[in-house]
Amino acid sequence: MIFLGIDTSCYTTSVAAVDEEGNLVSQQRRLLSVAEGERGLRQSEAFFKHVNNFPELYKALLERVNPVNIAAVCVSTQPRGLSHSYMPVFFAGRRIAENIAMSLNVPLFATDHQQGHIQAALYGTDLSENSFCAVHLSGGTTEVLSVQKQASEWKIKQLAASKDINAGQLIDRLGVKMGMSFPAGKEVDKRACAFDGVRLTLPISASMEDCSFSGTEAAALRALEGGADPDALCEALMSAIARTLAKMAGGAAYYAGLRTVLMAGGVSSSAYLRQKLPVLFEQNGSACVVFSQPELSADNAVGVALLGRMKFLHKGMNE
Repeated sequence: MIFLGIDTSCYTTSVAAVDEEGNLVSQQRRLLSVAEGERGLRQSEAFFKHVNNFPELYKALLERVNPVNIAAVCVSTQPRGLSHSYMPVFFAGRRIAENIAMSLNVPLFATDHQQGHIQAALYGTDLSENSFCAVHLSGGTTEVLSVQKQASEWKIKQLAASKDINAGQLIDRLGVKMGMSFPAGKEVDKRACAFDGVRLTLPISASMEDCSFSGTEAAALRALEGGADPDALCEALMSAIARTLAKMAGGAAYYAGLRTVLMAGGVSSSAYLRQKLPVLFEQNGSACVVFSQPELSADNAVGVALLGRMKFLHKGMNE
């Protein structure tokens, strides 16, 4: 049996297939194009791009998957598993998934983007705990979460979050300001890792309950306007994010009695954070930090497909 997952987030169209044992069979994804100098897309633009991207991605996936073997389809229908959580882009994937499920006469399951990120991050790790802390780190989210296994899904409770902009937004805003293309994460991270000069220090604001990046952004912009070395600023920015996360996530996890912190979301694919965060967490003795495979940190449908498998098998066991 094959389980199909579909995710249409703000900046990536993705489809994936896993088998009955939970092995990844194929995944196809494509970043939504953003015009040079722009810092994002309107929801209507993103919706249109998803609809245009999907047929080609699905065709490529079917080169590895026989549709006769598809047992169920799962799709992310909202950013988080909350009643008020809504973004129009997810309706593109929802309608596509509905059509595929109806044409194949197979069950359709719904999940949310955040659960998909956590499940994808777990794939390929040795983490087997049913209760742990997760950090969802992306352009749209900077949250510390308590995660508990519950039947065929995860019960998620927010422990801490950014009060203003998110880590990914901070990186993109400064990167675009320095002339980089959107999204700027990879370029900022590359420069931060390569920098070996006199380091700058940006201020942070964080506690075990929340954090704020607006002060960090303001200080970075002042430094840039004052002629700071862009590469030094990239390193200082990533260092500020790492210190913020260590303080907020480390404190929240310790207070919640959770000793493992799983990093999920696109920003967690950063090579700089993967090098820096384990050291910071070890220094404060709060928790052990676990990273997923970098390619499974960014938006993808792998976690959604795995959740579809879980839901299908759970449903079969209870019939």
